[in-house]
Amino acid sequence: MSFNRLIIERKIREFIEEDCTFIDVSSNFIPDNSTVSAKIIAKTEGFISGLEELAILFEILKVDINFKKKDGENIEKGDIILELKGNAKNILIGERVGLNLATHMSAITTTTREYVNLVKASGKNVKIAATRKTIPGLRIFEKKAVLMGGGETHRFSLDDMIVLKDTHLKYYNGDVKKLLEEVKEKASFSKKIEIEIENVDDVLIAAKNGADIIMLDNMSPDQVEDAITILRNHKLRDNVIIEVSGGINKETIVDYIIANPDIISIGNLTLFPSRQVDLSLRFN
Repeated sequence: MSFNRLIIERKIREFIEEDCTFIDVSSNFIPDNSTVSAKIIAKTEGFISGLEELAILFEILKVDINFKKKDGENIEKGDIILELKGNAKNILIGERVGLNLATHMSAITTTTREYVNLVKASGKNVKIAATRKTIPGLRIFEKKAVLMGGGETHRFSLDDMIVLKDTHLKYYNGDVKKLLEEVKEKASFSKKIEIEIENVDDVLIAAKNGADIIMLDNMSPDQVEDAITILRNHKLRDNVIIEVSGGINKETIVDYIIANPDIISIGNLTLFPSRQVDLSLRFN
């Protein structure tokens, strides 16, 4: 799974510059021509992610890399993820940047995989999605890590889709119909329209006035089920995609899955992944 390499490479060069602006004073005593072998090892189990980024990082630093694992693959404690051979100083310059990025991406991939597996175990056809709650500067990596875990990325940016949130609705004094009418009048035909609904009674209004996706925000599983039943009774359930979001975790997700929405979006996949993955670089 390859994203725009030009963007990834530019960002990784910025990360290297941030971590080593001028010279690595800790490694200045090592001879410039020292060549070593090293490896990155898993210190915990999980699912590995960020290997393409590591390949680009060490290519920039002119270090040879030999992968023992593939992106998205399960790893166990003690597994060798990859082997390195090259200039010792260059490996050390790339060490922390590479480990930080790969451990963060792997944590997201592993956490996403856990949620996806809960859905699979239920037998329901519900998608797990990230949100736009990402760390500035890291979105491309965090969204990619979600995909590696079997999740959906949701929007990459404000350009992708029209999402009308509680702030937009507040501006229109809670008038769902008027908001959708005015948005549809100005929106491009190429953009889907999603609206965030906090009141079950507004679900029918949104479905009748052109919403493509209805986000049931911070509703209980029972409220989600009631909203879907209302749409089904009015023969509108197939006209819209139902997304649920807001405070959903591994303890509560099963109840939301049973309510049978189309998408469950979880901001903590990217902001606070619950499963940490630890990696270490060691010289041979």
